[in-house]
Amino acid sequence: MQAQLLPGQQTAPAAPVPTLLLPESPLQVVGSTPLWLTGTSLSAVAAAVTNTVLPTEDAFHELYAGRADLVLGTLPPPAPPAGTSPPLSVPVGVFAVSVAYSLPGVSLRLNVPTLCALLSGQISRWNTPAVAALNPGVELPALPVLVSARTARNGVSLAVAGACVKAGVWPASQLKSNWSGGAAFRRAAPGAQRTDLNIPGTLALFALQATPPNLQIAALRSVGGSFALPRSELGLPVGGPSPTSTSPGQPLPGQPFPGQPFGVLPAVSVARAYPLRGLVWASVIPEQAYRGRSLERARSVWRLIGALRAASGRGVGGLAGVTVTPALKYNGRAVDGQTSRPGAPTPEQP
Repeated sequence: MQAQLLPGQQTAPAAPVPTLLLPESPLQVVGSTPLWLTGTSLSAVAAAVTNTVLPTEDAFHELYAGRADLVLGTLPPPAPPAGTSPPLSVPVGVFAVSVAYSLPGVSLRLNVPTLCALLSGQISRWNTPAVAALNPGVELPALPVLVSARTARNGVSLAVAGACVKAGVWPASQLKSNWSGGAAFRRAAPGAQRTDLNIPGTLALFALQATPPNLQIAALRSVGGSFALPRSELGLPVGGPSPTSTSPGQPLPGQPFPGQPFGVLPAVSVARAYPLRGLVWASVIPEQAYRGRSLERARSVWRLIGALRAASGRGVGGLAGVTVTPALKYNGRAVDGQTSRPGAPTPEQP
């Protein structure tokens, strides 16, 4: 029954129904390289970030399906499905490659060309003159070189192949993410390579962040003639203008990076820098307004890329001084890292 109003009495306006704002789900970061951001550095990027280590193909499948926001890895992506834009990839970190060996009592020193000859089988015994010349006064055993190689695609093999092609020791056809020429052991995973190193004469490669403990690690000759143990650093001068990476194949002007993502790094040019290393790349969908994503989520992705580049940890070195701007878009407009303000115009509200 409706209440009767007295003369001059008016109904009170209905109270507004409050809008329910659901919290953003955590940013989903996937890929072969674990996040190296922690603590306050990570919380400054987004309210929550979830990191799942996945093989390259699986990680990009998650990105293309819209279930992941960013892929961290060292290998090129598979082609996207029809109707999905190719991912945008920018460099965010550098990793050293450890050269592990099993020669009891020997502190081994190598240079990149000699290492490449050992890996390819061009040098088949440890006491060959080319190795002895780098290790004066060291009694090298007359053991065969037993290379343990990864058969699955991996960023370590790609980085080493790039260095060996650059050094002119391997042909360009060997620029692969899995190779086994000259290998005595062909292994699917690093764990089996660690077991191989129980055999004297074995040689194997690991990313610094995944190098098993208690291994013999070779020092490599750097610019200027000194020898360096693995250290994740770029080893190249950085600086210059702040270019924008706009497509997967566009060069990065003013920066010491390959002409396209996942290409070969130039040889180090900084004295005493460790010479065997590769890049970690962050890959995202360039147009971020997809599958219901918010502008603030796109900005969190933008901030995460910058924070990764600025930080070092877990065996990965940051790229201090590198200013490649990820060219993310939201409904066609450039995204930056500023936090959205309530009531501020967005690309949907010009």
